[in-house]
Amino acid sequence: MGRGSTMWAGWRGRAVVAAALVAGLGRSAAAQFSSMQVSGSPATMRIVGSTAGAAPAPVVESSTTYTFANRNGTKKITAQLNTSMPAGVTLAATFEAPTGATTLPNVPLDATARDVVTGIGFAVSTTNGITYTLSATPAAGVVPQQSRTVTLTLVTAP
Repeated sequence: MGRGSTMWAGWRGRAVVAAALVAGLGRSAAAQFSSMQVSGSPATMRIVGSTAGAAPAPVVESSTTYTFANRNGTKKITAQLNTSMPAGVTLAATFEAPTGATTLPNVPLDATARDVVTGIGFAVSTTNGITYTLSATPAAGVVPQQSRTVTLTLVTAP
């Protein structure tokens, strides 16, 4: 591909959150509540051109955050796409972890749920950043603009 040619016309994401509500016997539901919200959709990401023979520079987008509360046990967050990315194109995500939890950096997302944060303990209300990185190889060629939905799930962890 020559300089200035468009390799990836764009990616637009929507964030969807699935939150687990856990109620235990003998305790109030409020004491057992876990929830998660995303601040909104990330901006359109677009990879444009590259130098002949070189891979194009990745695009990084970090305008969104997620807020969660955990009042019951240890949790983890998984992320997955509604459909995989085209061949030669990768969307990876890094979710900042709250104190005491572990971030798994630059997790390549696809249609399978992938751990992005583990070891989340008790938290009343914590807001953390999300960074998406879109990258492509020269083999991807020109890809028309597409969108993907990222589904986050807060689940009980062992």
